Amino acid sequence: MSGSRDSPFKGWRRLPGYNAPMTNHRNRIAFVLAVMALSACASAPPGTPELRPEGHGRVEVTVTGFKNDEGAARVALFLDARVWPDGDGSIFGTAVAPISDGQAVAVFEEVPAGPFAVSVFHDEDGDGELDSTALGIPSEPYGFSGDARDLFGPPSFEEARIELAAGETQQITIRVK
Repeated sequence: MSGSRDSPFKGWRRLPGYNAPMTNHRNRIAFVLAVMALSACASAPPGTPELRPEGHGRVEVTVTGFKNDEGAARVALFLDARVWPDGDGSIFGTAVAPISDGQAVAVFEEVPAGPFAVSVFHDEDGDGELDSTALGIPSEPYGFSGDARDLFGPPSFEEARIELAAGETQQITIRVK
């Protein structure tokens, strides 16, 4: 770290004994490296997805609570907590259901048995997106399976989770608010 012209640290001076504390305290270095390694492990992505049982079923979603019949209900069915609730292209299935008399129905066939969760919103203006205010608060009604709600953002997959057995038809109702 001398002040040579090629150094990116031009102008830096080497302080006397700069490296002495580091070489004299190997235990501190080991501790810092261990903490860094544990921090990296704590923020690692989740492991493999849970194994699903054999077989398929059917999921019928009835959505209620619409204030009007304008637009459509946009329904998404998720099988994996790692993509909930945004999807990132990994949604099992989506449906755009017309609203009639304040309710809409979406049906998903051949859904793999095991856990799933459903999210829905009332796309009142037909733009295909959940509209929100400048603060990020949804301005169109929405809901989740299990009537799951969270104060500051969407509920977790576990809060909205429903189990589907092989050969079963699961009928769920979601009320948008």
